[in-house]
Amino acid sequence: MTIPNYITLFRILLVPFFFTSLVSYEPGSEYYRWVAFGLFIAACLSDALDGILARVLNKHSELGRFLDPLADKMLLLSGYLALLTASLKITPPLWVIVTIVFRDIILISGLLILFLMTGNIRIKSNMLGKVTTAVQMITLGVILAQWKIAVPLWHIAGGVTIISCVVYVFRELNHLNGNAK
Repeated sequence: MTIPNYITLFRILLVPFFFTSLVSYEPGSEYYRWVAFGLFIAACLSDALDGILARVLNKHSELGRFLDPLADKMLLLSGYLALLTASLKITPPLWVIVTIVFRDIILISGLLILFLMTGNIRIKSNMLGKVTTAVQMITLGVILAQWKIAVPLWHIAGGVTIISCVVYVFRELNHLNGNAK
């Protein structure tokens, strides 16, 4: 286990506390929203830190390549799903939440299908996927802070998420077709 992997595990452990705080929020109990916001910021900062340390210390690992995107998905999915129950004044439309959740369901299902068909899992991120994750994180943070800039941001997040999903699907279909030849 590398130091970046320990940091990623810490991020995964923050997720249930973040989720519980956010779903516990209701108007008049701002404490829960601010706890959720603080935990979310801590998780996002730990994501940046583990990536920086992996590069600086040259501590890349197969476990890290699996755990890091898993931690991101757990954090973002729990946050966007919690928005469905949290009574925030500024909250994204349902289509944005559904788009973000179903993109990840599609990607995870695709990985499972590729594993069943080829016998291996190849987790390969691309710049668009990293941008999508960053935009989704920034958008969720702004929503938690209840800043009005969230409105245009969630439209951007929804659009980037759709584009990213299409790119991943076509990339993996090409990979699968390449293996079939």
